[in-house]
Amino acid sequence: MSCQTQLGSQKVSFQVPQILVDKINRGFLEVNSSHPVRTIKEELSAGLSQVFPLQNISSCLPLLHQGHPRGVCHSSIFWITLSPGEAPSTEEMSQGLADAVLCSHFGQDTDENVQEGCSVPKQFYLRLSLLPRAQAIIQKRTFSPGTLHVLSGPVFRKCRITPHSMPVFHEMLLVLAVRRGTEHSCIQMLVENIKTTVNSLHRGASGVKPSISLQEATSFGAELNDFAAFEWQLGEIQHFLCVGTDTEPSGSCVGVIRTAPEELKSQELGVVSASLNLDLLAMLLCGISDWRMLWTWDRRFLRQFPQGELRLFKSFSLYPPSYVHDVSFWVPDGEDFDEVAFHSLARRVSGEMVVSIQLRDNFQQPGTGRRSLCYRVTFQSCDRALGCREAAEMQLRFREEIQQHLGVTLR
Repeated sequence: MSCQTQLGSQKVSFQVPQILVDKINRGFLEVNSSHPVRTIKEELSAGLSQVFPLQNISSCLPLLHQGHPRGVCHSSIFWITLSPGEAPSTEEMSQGLADAVLCSHFGQDTDENVQEGCSVPKQFYLRLSLLPRAQAIIQKRTFSPGTLHVLSGPVFRKCRITPHSMPVFHEMLLVLAVRRGTEHSCIQMLVENIKTTVNSLHRGASGVKPSISLQEATSFGAELNDFAAFEWQLGEIQHFLCVGTDTEPSGSCVGVIRTAPEELKSQELGVVSASLNLDLLAMLLCGISDWRMLWTWDRRFLRQFPQGELRLFKSFSLYPPSYVHDVSFWVPDGEDFDEVAFHSLARRVSGEMVVSIQLRDNFQQPGTGRRSLCYRVTFQSCDRALGCREAAEMQLRFREEIQQHLGVTLR
């Protein structure tokens, strides 16, 4: 499947990674959508507008960025290759593409790299965050002080397979320019408003009662979920916004709060930003246990949320069949095993029919030092009955793929 995006003044097309074919251009945040993520986004915006002047700048946000984000693992990125005729020229880059695609604070190659003889890579990747776009606007000083600017849209990150780890989710980024020295009080106002809105949404959904807390990043004691761990790589975090439930009292991180680095501040103004994972919020508020359900094509899902009304989700099947297969292999000598790439291959060959992957054994052969790994792979659909033969065929394809792409030797 190919998709188009706007890069500066140029419209380019690119091939969508197989994992994301059914998740591009779904329009969950569009005006006519009744999807829970849009309901939550709109309700949060409405609540925040009671306290701050609000400006939505989510239209025409580019899907692609260029270069390589510093500090982010290569295998966690959805890389996109453009043909020479589609890649923007140096002239087009200088005419404003940099504002739409590049942001030095996000870790792309800088002019210093070019001066040292390193050419700017013609590599593109699906956006990992809306933060670079916000930083580019901050650099141009086009944010109105005191106005809460809202950016929203899907972002894409390769990750391990768990019920709450998602390779694509809808981010809501709130950015506020404030007088220096007032950042802390503005953060408190933001969080209190978010708490009030989420609590009102809970009463409408009649789901699991949430408890919302703001936790200092330096003192965060609970194990970070994949969303929070990846946010660490994108830039310094001051606070985690966590939602606890009866089933998970320690809380799951659904948002992070940052203040802009010094180079993006002026003498008078600082910048506060809050990034929220709308998909995780929807799961917690509506009692959805598997993120894949948010992306199902089954109409029974949206029928449970008529006209965007939030309700406690009722599973289509209480006992969906699952199939367990073990896969063992030798890791190439002297190489680190890329577990994210391993999980990503499982996603690709199964069409998101793998519900869990667990490491069962890590064995090192005496004498030779060869390393062997054994993983247990569980196949299960979130919205239909998966057949035994279909699961077995997926397992065979998975074994072939890991041999070809990861260089392992099957046992």
